[in-house]
Amino acid sequence: MYYVIDNNRFINTDKIDMSKQNIAIFTLDEFGKEYRNLNIKDECYILCKNSKMKFLDRFEIYEDFCFTSLEIFNLSFSKRSISKVIFIIKNNLFIIIVLQDSSRFMENVLKNSLNINMENLTLERFISILFNHMVDGTDEIISKYEDKVLNLEDKIISNINQADMNSQIFKIKRQLSYFLKYYKSLNRFIDLIEENYDAISNGSECRHIEIFAIRLERFISDIDYLLEALIHVQDLYTTSLDYSLNNIMKVFTVVTTIFLPLTLITGWYGMNFKNMPELTWKYGYIGVIVFSLVVLLFCIIFFKKKKLF
Repeated sequence: MYYVIDNNRFINTDKIDMSKQNIAIFTLDEFGKEYRNLNIKDECYILCKNSKMKFLDRFEIYEDFCFTSLEIFNLSFSKRSISKVIFIIKNNLFIIIVLQDSSRFMENVLKNSLNINMENLTLERFISILFNHMVDGTDEIISKYEDKVLNLEDKIISNINQADMNSQIFKIKRQLSYFLKYYKSLNRFIDLIEENYDAISNGSECRHIEIFAIRLERFISDIDYLLEALIHVQDLYTTSLDYSLNNIMKVFTVVTTIFLPLTLITGWYGMNFKNMPELTWKYGYIGVIVFSLVVLLFCIIFFKKKKLF
């Protein structure tokens, strides 16, 4: 499908008008039939076919066009939903090739972006609107993960339900890294546009693109902050485990120290030498018991006084 900007609106048309700014939306098969009519070189179509066979995020500049392939994430889905899209920028022409869109997310984003009617509508403004739709819901996501990180801290401090703490931390870290990769990919694409902006809009200012770039940088900064906070949470958890282990070892040490004199007494009177007077003493057995209890009570009082028990 072809769209041309006319009277601050996108008009669906059968062919592009290179004296105006245009948008073309294709599947790969449709692009294969039309790319020569758009004066697109064969090497560009080959890049698109190769991207379908082995998709990677790519940001490349050629003699008369810029080529980008991106995975677009549907942030509103609880499960990961990916659309694979190719963007080609040529003078006064922005081509969008949708390779995969199982959840129809990209279709809805394009529909919402094209159904706008505003003053001074340009291709640059369309791109900023399009990419703003791609990151809708990010503020809510960041707020949700801030709450998750704070909740983990509270659990560690309160020593509540720490059995699967490491798995929770790594799960959040993996999800945040997934978002960070996405925003950095979008940021690289925006950098590509800013560096080659004349290919879009005949030297006019790219103010809206720059505003979106600032928004992206803020998202990236917020996620970096959350990832750093997770590192501190993991350190706090490790410290908490070390503290608990130290307390357990302290208890074992105190108990061992308390019973050490009793072990000595048992060993001493277990020798049974012939001339040991306690062996023939009438109260020898009871005396050893009383002596052991006195030693045990003394040790307990001593360690209590030293606040070690």
